[in-house]
Amino acid sequence: MLDHRILGATVVDGTGAPAYRADLGIREGRIVTIVDAGTLVEDAAETLDADGLVVCPGFVDLHTHYDAQLFWDPFASPSNVHGVTSVVGGNCSFGIAPLHAEDADYIRRMLAKVEGMPLAALEQGVPWTWKSYGEYLDALEGGIAVNAGFMLGHSALRRYVLRDEANRRPSSPEELEVMRRELAAAIEAGALGLSVDGSKVHSDGNGDPVPAKGADRTEILALCEETGRWPGTTLEGIFDGASDGFDEVELELLPAMSVHANRPLNWNLLV
Repeated sequence: MLDHRILGATVVDGTGAPAYRADLGIREGRIVTIVDAGTLVEDAAETLDADGLVVCPGFVDLHTHYDAQLFWDPFASPSNVHGVTSVVGGNCSFGIAPLHAEDADYIRRMLAKVEGMPLAALEQGVPWTWKSYGEYLDALEGGIAVNAGFMLGHSALRRYVLRDEANRRPSSPEELEVMRRELAAAIEAGALGLSVDGSKVHSDGNGDPVPAKGADRTEILALCEETGRWPGTTLEGIFDGASDGFDEVELELLPAMSVHANRPLNWNLLV
């Protein structure tokens, strides 16, 4: 007996093949039967009439900022109602771990400014109880209804290491070494990679450049290199060239980031 029977669906299977009409049977969370529409006769605990509806694999949204929202909205709305079942957060250098407790207000106000998140929701809907990146992931574990992965945000990392001076100056060699260790620890705990911010459109809650903007080329490439030491990682960034056209500095930096990490670099257009 099936748990669910879906009848008359238009199936788009993600392989690139043309859509087709079919009946589907699901048992113990897995699709066990796909047959021509109108031919599935096995009994099921629940039958869904999907005539005129599409059945397809869940969409993966590679660029989200659900890092905090998932605590008060485990369904990641409104993405879930559009078929998104997997989200990647921590983009554009923004994240909420690692974290010193006394920096929580700064991080909240930066997210409210940059991403338009309600400050009250950030204050009341997020526990802010972690310090390490791994502890942040542990706080989400078992409490969300979507698949989720997160980049380590460069702004969050710089604030954690350089504190109040994070958006004012490059790191010292000693501070850079600490950042490399924290990045490595985050990836080992489950971070997907590193995200950076080279866009002048972003400012923190005080109106100052976000912490990632304080980094120099040496720091950025060193952190990319560290990211590349870990299998399966990736890079993401937002840059001025995404909205204004790339200048010579960015045209040299972006390929260098990818080369130093031996990883792809995902960047987004701002239009």
